[in-house]
Amino acid sequence: MTRLKMEQKNDFACVVEHLTKNPEKVKVVRNVLFNKSQKKTFDEDRALALYTSLSLSKWKYLCLRQALSDYEIPVLPSYHDLLEAKKRCYPQDLEIIERGARVKLQALLNLTVQRILQVVDSKVESSSSEGLKLISKWGFDGASSQSTYKQRSENGDLCDSSIFMASLVPLKLVSKSSIIWENPKPSSTHYCRPIKFKFCKETAEYIKQEEAALNQEIENLIPTKWNAIEISHELHMTMIDGKVATIITDTSAASICNICLAKPTEMNKLSEVFSRPAQENVYKYGLSSFHMWIRCMECILHISYNMDFKLWSARGLNKELKAAKKQLIQQKFKQQMGLLVDVVKQGFGTTNDGNTARRFFREYEKSAEITNLDQNLLKRFAVILQVISSGCAIKIEKFRIYCRQTAEFMVHLYPWFYMPASVHELLVHGADICNYFGLLPIGILSEEAGEARNKDFRRVREFQTRKFNRVKTNEDLLHNFLISSDPYLSHIRPKYSYAKKLNLIPEAIELLLLPEEATEAIETDLQ
Repeated sequence: MTRLKMEQKNDFACVVEHLTKNPEKVKVVRNVLFNKSQKKTFDEDRALALYTSLSLSKWKYLCLRQALSDYEIPVLPSYHDLLEAKKRCYPQDLEIIERGARVKLQALLNLTVQRILQVVDSKVESSSSEGLKLISKWGFDGASSQSTYKQRSENGDLCDSSIFMASLVPLKLVSKSSIIWENPKPSSTHYCRPIKFKFCKETAEYIKQEEAALNQEIENLIPTKWNAIEISHELHMTMIDGKVATIITDTSAASICNICLAKPTEMNKLSEVFSRPAQENVYKYGLSSFHMWIRCMECILHISYNMDFKLWSARGLNKELKAAKKQLIQQKFKQQMGLLVDVVKQGFGTTNDGNTARRFFREYEKSAEITNLDQNLLKRFAVILQVISSGCAIKIEKFRIYCRQTAEFMVHLYPWFYMPASVHELLVHGADICNYFGLLPIGILSEEAGEARNKDFRRVREFQTRKFNRVKTNEDLLHNFLISSDPYLSHIRPKYSYAKKLNLIPEAIELLLLPEEATEAIETDLQ
């Protein structure tokens, strides 16, 4: 040791001295030096999952890989290998043109099933003698005020300021006796599969045309085959908003209930409304639970705006009273809660969004104080909205009674304000709609994933596509959506260190089936 130090080989001397004092470390050091198999590397799929989660570009990925390699940490595969992993996320039968892009529904479902089975391979083997069924939800939505790019088009009339998107979300893979796989994030874009997008306006004619075309594809679906197992498909069209529901049910106006056809002036006549015949075939379109938060908040706000004259509509001098009250309430929400309510945004509707509405009802005591409305009414709305958004099974009869009592309470307090059609649908028909879907909780049938995908569309189109050609832009968009919603990649993607959980009001918990009760109900139904 002394000789090594005299020869100024201090590092070598330090290592020898350490190993002499700790002989048990010799094997560890030897493995590090000579056993190359100890060095772990990302496989292509896991690298692609990381690539997607961090929204990396090709250049960023190559820079990261080179930086790690410079420090002798070659953990990332080559970009060529990453491209091969990307190709495994693309189904067959992609159609990409200047106006948009689409995937054939059969091909999309086949690939989705294959990727889910990669997650639950062992569970499928134990159920190999039983037929499987994939339950999914689907729908479409339009979004305006898109960016107009400086791109040449062969079609002179092509306008890219509006987009129409159709999406699908797998919910559950079930056998006759058990649940094989369940979507952990049914309202997230992580599982929101693109069916098509097209640059066009969301007109009534086009909505009906697309509904007919997609329903025809659904009718023509055949079971997906995998290792001698057949997986059938069950699709629910619940990812739609009130506007689309009004159009596809041929309801004459958005203010009319598309289930019982009650008009605004009839909404508060509850004894008549509850006895009206219902069009039960409309139940299949769900509750639009995401938009229901916003519509209920807007209902409360408009009651508050009209409290000075207590009439449903503001006319004449009452318009000035309403405008002044609205401005006062907006200021109070901004100052006391930091919320922007009912503020018009250029090209994007208003500031009334899901996060604002959830905060509005989560702090219902403060909202009631600002709006000067009954606190118990706001609390009851908060309970009902939490129940339909919880993703848990609902005690239908208790929920039915609670909704009816809330409707009666609202009409008793504010008989002069006609109940909006969306609030009427929730309080009068909500329990029947929830009951229609049986063991599928209404909360997992939300349209929120489709709404979030609209925001993704703007971001991905701006930052992660090639702009020199419209077809290439659309190709990159479709590929990005297919990768970011791939079930297998979403399963292995890096997870957040914490998860936000909705703190349920005790009254909401009483209206829900606890996990143990829900499990018993599922087993009974499957048997």
